[in-house]
Amino acid sequence: MIETDKIVLAELASLLLKEGQLPDEQENELRLLLEKYPDAKDSLRHRLANTDIHVPFDLRTTDLDQEWKILKTKYNERQIAPNYHRLNGNWKPAIRIVAALLLLFTFVWIWKSYLRPVNYLIPDKVYGQKNDVLPGTNGAILKIKGEDEINLMNKQVDGGLPRGIELKEGKLLYSQLKTEESNPIHTLIVPKRSTIALTLSDGTRVWVNSESELTYRPNFEKNQRKVRLKGEAYFEVAKDTKRPFVVEANDLSIQAIGTAFDINSYKPNAKVLLKEGRLKVNGQENEIFIDAGNGVKMINSQLVAFPIPDMEEATAWKDGYFYFENKSMQQILDELSRWYGIKIDSNVSLDKRRYKGGIKRDVTLAEVCNLLKDLTGYELTIDKEKLIVNKLAGKK
Repeated sequence: MIETDKIVLAELASLLLKEGQLPDEQENELRLLLEKYPDAKDSLRHRLANTDIHVPFDLRTTDLDQEWKILKTKYNERQIAPNYHRLNGNWKPAIRIVAALLLLFTFVWIWKSYLRPVNYLIPDKVYGQKNDVLPGTNGAILKIKGEDEINLMNKQVDGGLPRGIELKEGKLLYSQLKTEESNPIHTLIVPKRSTIALTLSDGTRVWVNSESELTYRPNFEKNQRKVRLKGEAYFEVAKDTKRPFVVEANDLSIQAIGTAFDINSYKPNAKVLLKEGRLKVNGQENEIFIDAGNGVKMINSQLVAFPIPDMEEATAWKDGYFYFENKSMQQILDELSRWYGIKIDSNVSLDKRRYKGGIKRDVTLAEVCNLLKDLTGYELTIDKEKLIVNKLAGKK
């Protein structure tokens, strides 16, 4: 976890301790952090659900609202008692009590936060699921080195953006600043359930997919334009023969002048799909050039070129579609997890078959599950933020 995020979480806990509840803005900020760090969220939820935190009561059977009132009353009484810390001439018992109260406040705060329903879970009135899940939307977190993070999901964010950057219709736009201006590193963090489009200062357009990060400087260097990618992004590179555009992703370095291509680096072996122009790709052990209509992937530390059967594979997600053509069930589930922000719970071994099909990304999860049921032979059950996978009765 990023150190600043730890600080923000601590600040939110302190605010809740002081005020008794979080304002909407801070509450949304907390949810963004939980989406950004799903492992921490899942771990805490699991521990709380199984009550393996050692406290003298079961949080699941506690009247939380009543506990808030009692604890706040006790805490306030201790604050106004001037000689309480001198109890029996020893300050240690008082410190232990205060520490216990703080710990209890923290546990209740976490438990209440996780029990509070998220705003993207809705009833399902069509497909018979326990509930439905709304699709993701535009948004990201902009981290500027040496400054506070900026939540781009906030529609009122413009006033907090540095000069030369604006958020227009959900898209992040950079303008070229004078060379004497500061040029700190920017990191665009796109959590689950989000995507964002941006235009860099050289005019290059980038679409960044869910659970991805793009690192760059607002002003590129004189001899090259370099960015770093984790996850997936589609690039339409502005032509500049004097400054090649370089994308570093996992163990690959992709160099372009004026091209359009997709990079998927969710897995260690990144894959590049080139729609327009020409690319030079450097890997761990070799270098390769590809032309439009071809792709590159790493196999046993060697770069291998291949023809792209359908260019829609490179562009579908940015154009608002799921593309299931020639994908395994595991790949399909990974995409659903990123876009709907759900956890996958598979009770069966997934086969290696490849499937055909697709659907728009702006539909709810239940509609996608209904399609996949007919397409794959798997039964997909939505249970809050979890998608449970089983084989359909009668299917082998």
